[in-house]
Amino acid sequence: MRQKQAEFTYMRGVAILLIVAGHSVYNSGEGFPLMLENLLRGGTALFVFISGYFFHRVFYPRFAYQGFMTSKIRNVLLPFLWVSLAGLMLLLVEWHWLQGHSASQLLLDVWYTVRNGYVLFPHWYVPFIMLVFALSPVFLFYIHLSRSWRLGLLLLSMLVSILLHRPIGNVNVLQSLLYFTPFYLLGMLYSQEEAVVKRLTVVLNILAWLGLFISLWVQTNIDGHVGNYHKYALSYGGIDWQFVQKFCLCILVLKGCEILARCGEFPWLERIADMSFAIFFLHPIFSMLFADACKLLHFKLAPGSALTSIALSVAIFLLLLYGSVWIASAIKKWLGDGSRQWIGW
Repeated sequence: MRQKQAEFTYMRGVAILLIVAGHSVYNSGEGFPLMLENLLRGGTALFVFISGYFFHRVFYPRFAYQGFMTSKIRNVLLPFLWVSLAGLMLLLVEWHWLQGHSASQLLLDVWYTVRNGYVLFPHWYVPFIMLVFALSPVFLFYIHLSRSWRLGLLLLSMLVSILLHRPIGNVNVLQSLLYFTPFYLLGMLYSQEEAVVKRLTVVLNILAWLGLFISLWVQTNIDGHVGNYHKYALSYGGIDWQFVQKFCLCILVLKGCEILARCGEFPWLERIADMSFAIFFLHPIFSMLFADACKLLHFKLAPGSALTSIALSVAIFLLLLYGSVWIASAIKKWLGDGSRQWIGW
């Protein structure tokens, strides 16, 4: 790989590892270290940043709306629908056999689930990112603006997101669009102004480290807030320090991946990056299976132990990651290139 390709390949791998780690936290708020949890949560922002970068770097020079949307429907929306159907089948088994719901209750369960726009909890991302793709002409207009306008709109969108917060249950797609737009704009801006960014590397790194530590410390020790900030769009909930932290983390993870790219090749990280969408689609199924197993075994780790909470979280992380890799590899071997329309890889 060329270095520019390698750094973003590695960043995609790091992003999916961070997402799975954030979904593996056990004893949240009751034993797992709060500052570490706040760092692990919200990794989706890195995915949005990467999408913005590649929209400008890869798709913009030869952009054709119909072909672009067709590929996104085939490679993003279709796997989302198939995996959601599989997740819904597993949920029906859980509702009927573990919770004893009647047929009428099952119908209500299905309705209350699908009306949110997704079945498995991390998959709220797909309706949101499909809306981003559908609005590509708006982002093309942004690309053609002058540098001062692009910077000004980025700063304005950041202010909106800091006050807006993420939607309750990640259900409001329009609120998610407004909240995550700055990460998408940052990715496009990085691609457009890469030469300028590299000249300002030292300054940006210092500001990013300061922003990361300050936001992480304030969220944990002053706000006392665990994880992402969620609220209704028109209510006031203070500053979203998680947004500030993840904005800085985008810059720092990219710089770290640039260093990795200069150090050599990391085939295992390349493989994780290559199958990142499949891991994203599949890992909540293993999370659901783990939760069901805990219910059947009446297992619950007592709160208050940081060491055991971390150890069990690592075990869950390995289950979610390697379970997804194993299933994805088996499906890929079975279906070949056709697997991409089923699991995104």
